[in-house]
Amino acid sequence: MSTSATPSRPAVAEEEPFVLFHERHSARIYTLNRPSKLNALSHGMVQLLHKQIRAWDDSELCKVIIGTGKGQFCAGGDVAQITTQIQDSSTRDRAVEFFRDEFMLDFHLSQLQKPYVVIMDGFTMGGGVGLSMHAPFRIATERTMFAMPETDIGYFTDVGATHFLAHLDGQLGTYLGLSSKRIQGREVFECGIATHYVHSRNIPLLLERLSRLEEANHSVIDETIDEFYEHRTPGASGDVAPYLVGDVRNAIDQAFRPRDPNQIIENLDALSGGIPIHNSAVLDDGKSKVSTTDGQDRDTSVEVPGEKGSVSASYKAASSKPAVSVAVETWAKETATALRERSPTSICITREAIFQAKEMTLKAAFEMEMGLAQAFCTDEMLAHDFVEGVQAKLIDKGKKGPPKWRPSTIRQVDMNAMREVVHSASSLTVPPTVTKAQDEEKTKKSTKAMPFSSSSSSNSSSTSAKYLPEGFVLEAVASGDGGGAKGEDVRVAFGLPTEDAIRKIVMEMSKEKGKPRGKGEEKGESSSESEGEGETVGEGEGKTSQKEGEAVEGLVDREAKGSGDAMTALGVGRTTTATRAADPREKIVESIMRAYKGKPGVRERVYEVLERKCVERKAGNGSGLEWRE
Repeated sequence: MSTSATPSRPAVAEEEPFVLFHERHSARIYTLNRPSKLNALSHGMVQLLHKQIRAWDDSELCKVIIGTGKGQFCAGGDVAQITTQIQDSSTRDRAVEFFRDEFMLDFHLSQLQKPYVVIMDGFTMGGGVGLSMHAPFRIATERTMFAMPETDIGYFTDVGATHFLAHLDGQLGTYLGLSSKRIQGREVFECGIATHYVHSRNIPLLLERLSRLEEANHSVIDETIDEFYEHRTPGASGDVAPYLVGDVRNAIDQAFRPRDPNQIIENLDALSGGIPIHNSAVLDDGKSKVSTTDGQDRDTSVEVPGEKGSVSASYKAASSKPAVSVAVETWAKETATALRERSPTSICITREAIFQAKEMTLKAAFEMEMGLAQAFCTDEMLAHDFVEGVQAKLIDKGKKGPPKWRPSTIRQVDMNAMREVVHSASSLTVPPTVTKAQDEEKTKKSTKAMPFSSSSSSNSSSTSAKYLPEGFVLEAVASGDGGGAKGEDVRVAFGLPTEDAIRKIVMEMSKEKGKPRGKGEEKGESSSESEGEGETVGEGEGKTSQKEGEAVEGLVDREAKGSGDAMTALGVGRTTTATRAADPREKIVESIMRAYKGKPGVRERVYEVLERKCVERKAGNGSGLEWRE
């Protein structure tokens, strides 16, 4: 029997799915696999992830869940597709459904029973931040590029960002959310965004170690990751010098404290001109409270600053202070320029959302964000900037000029209206149960044209929806109030100590030494030399004993060699064994090091905070530290 030869055809490579799922020993690993789009999340990817992660969390064979990406981790959601859907009345509901499913996934990640580890290698932005920030273990590498770039494209910081940005140290989160500033490499760890730092060359070995853990509880995983830590080496390839430290870091807290973005801009303009602002505290009603040289606070009764083109009284009162540093002036100019390029509406919505989220549970913040996302998809004014920003920045890539925002400046935005938008979004509820007949009627209506909801004016907007989208259910682990407290607790459990944690220890130790002193209580000192509640901790009777000194040495020895170089790179003075006993900071460092079990990076972190937030004062026979707000 003869056969005829059939011409061979070139094999067509089967396209890989956008998310890959792996089993490696007791670990379950997902890999975002859309490298041509920097692993931007599509709706299908979100649904695949949620289904599989839920199954893994319920599996007895799974001990740890790990998130990774091919080439990069994740540069965000596929906003180009979303804004296309927003512009078509027949597909607008799909855009809302994307945000609904994405937020449900992100909140679920905060509630996982199994340990969850995310490798933030490469771009980790927007939707990628949502996949990572709710994990108890967030690993930065020298390649990590973190940002919440939403105000740059006419949107707002979502995926739970209003909550976690509100709970970063000081006003760091407000700064990152409004400016869309990118943070790179180790600084993502040092700022408290990541919980660990591991060089990318060691990630494969770390994954193998994690997958082979016999007892993969949170403490064991934390210690395992810490074993791969490498100290900062000045000048080393990929180890970028820290930027958000010292004077610049203090300036962030000072400039971004106001609730009103107009006042933030004025603060930045003042710093740009060398005018210090650290003596003023801006009140929520738009007025300024200035600590004058006599130590008394007075209300300057300045309305929204700069309305008449003049410098507010708060800056005039502070103008006697020494000029700001060149680094701060440069930072302020760059930041003011960046904010003026962002969507004014997005700036105002984001600032207000972060402000309100400070007092919310994570669950409540997600519900508020869902209401806002729905508004950005259905409200004409909000949708305009979103569509315009994505088109100009991501599709045209600036070739046709900058986005044409409406309104074009922050001063043209009605802040009362923006606050109402945020308040309304946080007041939406889950829709009532829909009958089958009602559901069929809704389906018929959905096929008709759906115009945007119109705003009452060009400067104001309100959310048109009365309810959150159907099917939007956030499943919180029982935690007393049902507010998703589990996610809030684990997010800060394994990283570096926060400023608030350090401050509490400083204050507690000051109480042990006797009555803490406030500013101006020491003989011959002017109250203008320190700010806030001046609380002092010192050696007093107790200079550090030899035993205590040895304890400190032992803890330091647990860290890798070179921590002194690391502190030098952070701008922190290096100490020796001989000087530690005379250094009031050392007792605080010792206490915190013990509390954190010698965790790598803690020593440098605490020294940087103490150097920036404390001033040394005499205390009895020795010296002590005074915390300045």
